[in-house]
Amino acid sequence: MEDATPRLLLLGCGAFGRVHLAALQRLRATAMVFDPDRAAAEATGLPVADSVESGLAACDAAVVATPVPTHVALATAVLRAGRDLFLEKPATETSAEAAALAALAEERGRVAQVGLYFRFHPKAAALRRMVAEGCFGRLHYLAARFSGLKRARGDSGALLNDAVHFADLLPWIAGEAPGRIFATLADPLGRGREDLAVIQLMFPSGLTALIEAGCVLPGRWPDAVVPGAETRKEVVVAGRDALAEVDFAAETFALRRGAHAPAPHGAWLPRHGPREDPGIPAADPVEVVAAELAAFVDAVATRRAPEADLRSGAVAPARILDAARRSALEGRVVALEEFA
Repeated sequence: MEDATPRLLLLGCGAFGRVHLAALQRLRATAMVFDPDRAAAEATGLPVADSVESGLAACDAAVVATPVPTHVALATAVLRAGRDLFLEKPATETSAEAAALAALAEERGRVAQVGLYFRFHPKAAALRRMVAEGCFGRLHYLAARFSGLKRARGDSGALLNDAVHFADLLPWIAGEAPGRIFATLADPLGRGREDLAVIQLMFPSGLTALIEAGCVLPGRWPDAVVPGAETRKEVVVAGRDALAEVDFAAETFALRRGAHAPAPHGAWLPRHGPREDPGIPAADPVEVVAAELAAFVDAVATRRAPEADLRSGAVAPARILDAARRSALEGRVVALEEFA
């Protein structure tokens, strides 16, 4: 493709599809839409494709923002049509499906990026940069909550809807992939899906991490995407030389520098400074998604592989979730190499 401004087809005009629509408008991207609900598509004010096939024929790349069970078929159609692909998280339901899509994208020479929201949030990017620069020293613990009192989606449970965010983000921040997983999953609503998930990640370096996800727990803040929902979206990073607490819903970032030091009688006391605010700017959902899509448009125009490609952004977190399912089913620690 020679044109530096690719024409985009937005597939899906539902809840998060509307955020993508607003992001595309903010970017002033050339776009058209398709949704089985013709009225919803026409309400966007953009040109409406009569079918997925006709939309792909008229565009250079597609943004898939549809329910999870439709992802594999739509992504496959996009790639087989010779078009580049932006695929919302979770890219697929299993790591095997993700690996098959990655292989297809590589075979067809297509740019394929996964919509991993938190990788493009300024506060998450700052955490990763600070870890890489040694601000925290040796990491010993990460924790993440993506939970609250909110709707239970009909197409997925807590793993695919919520935990997937941090199954990607925590290894991305740490700069290291976990080796072993232990998880407990629960179905408190009795609807046949896990609506509560607690996942422990154990890393080769000795770092450990914990992810809590679910829709049946107390929330703290109004959800920015789903009206009426209450949520917690928090990450803790703890290392030898510093501690950080980031609340993505409240847009706060608290950093404490320092370490424990020996004291009389065998005690170790914290010698940490007061909480600092590093001054990382806030970002609303449309701004973050616009940053994701801008990176995708640049990758399409330059033919550079995106950082959040299907291998790192789809296969890797899906392996963690696959391992969590097996761990919960069998009641044991599961090695990720079982899903290589």
